[in-house]
Amino acid sequence: MKRQKILHITTHFYPFIGGLENMTFDLAKHQAQQHEVTVLTCQYDKHLPLFEEIDGVKIYRFPSIEILKNQYSVPKFGFSKKIKIIKPDYIFTHTRFFMTSFLGGFHKKKAQWIHIEHGQNFVRSKNHLIASFAWLFDQSLGRYILKKADKVIVLGSEGKQFVQQFRGNRPIMTIQNGVKIPQKILNPPRKNKVVFFGRCIPEKGIYEILEAAKQCPNWFFDLYGESSINCLLPNVKFHGKVDPTKISEKIQKADLILLPSWSEGNSLAILEAAANRRPILATPVGQNENIVSPFFIVPVKNTKMIIKKLHQLHHNWEKLEAEGHSNLEKVRQLYAFNDTMKEYDRLIKQD
Repeated sequence: MKRQKILHITTHFYPFIGGLENMTFDLAKHQAQQHEVTVLTCQYDKHLPLFEEIDGVKIYRFPSIEILKNQYSVPKFGFSKKIKIIKPDYIFTHTRFFMTSFLGGFHKKKAQWIHIEHGQNFVRSKNHLIASFAWLFDQSLGRYILKKADKVIVLGSEGKQFVQQFRGNRPIMTIQNGVKIPQKILNPPRKNKVVFFGRCIPEKGIYEILEAAKQCPNWFFDLYGESSINCLLPNVKFHGKVDPTKISEKIQKADLILLPSWSEGNSLAILEAAANRRPILATPVGQNENIVSPFFIVPVKNTKMIIKKLHQLHHNWEKLEAEGHSNLEKVRQLYAFNDTMKEYDRLIKQD
């Protein structure tokens, strides 16, 4: 079997907490078992090393210009030059609205360019300036990425419909996210504990969570993810950044996972919560409804419904635990990690 040079290009990467970053790291580690795998990303935190190797994956971080409190990073000089030095056989870029994806495709040379589109819609933001800028980016560099990539992969049917606006009749592949089932799953603590994990930004429903916490003092909320939000509610605790390898441990401390995002593709957070046998209160975006049962679905930006469901579920251990078992079984059937990795293996030449 010929060992290929595979390059993943992302704006953020481990230890950044996020579904895109976790999925990319899992894929890179899997590919590194047979191929030479490198990741180029931004040094969003100056304390992170510029180079390290983890599980066979070489990670290069470049100093960058940070925009919107690390939500968006633009690499400084040297990023494009490194692509040319590596001379990859395959370049994987991730999500069309990052400058890193454009740079990866623009400097691909003879490499096969595979773009994974993790989104399924135009950017939704409370900040109209951000939403307008993202739309302009989609219509220019985003369109270039989705049209010019040799292969475009989406995570579900909604993502495919969105990408077709830009790609026209060119083929689009669908490969769903997969998730590993932990070897050990603890029983729920029965302490009325709600857990959220992800980016603590409006688009992830963070303010709906805080308003619900104010109205539901008999629930206790642990929020994991980088945040600059000031919150004095006695039943809310921000834990800041957490090592992605510890996410499973944090999930299992919960009686309920709350993920009220405004938009998702194939949410890895939903899959990770379900793989840990936990019930999830979530919005009907992306492929969430493939896992989450109708009772546990709440409309986007509907704090009143979140509050109502929390009141209904308070001390309702039987319903909560039954939903957790149902979620785990759905993940086993629909989102097996090994099946997903086999799909990606087929993209790489084996001779």
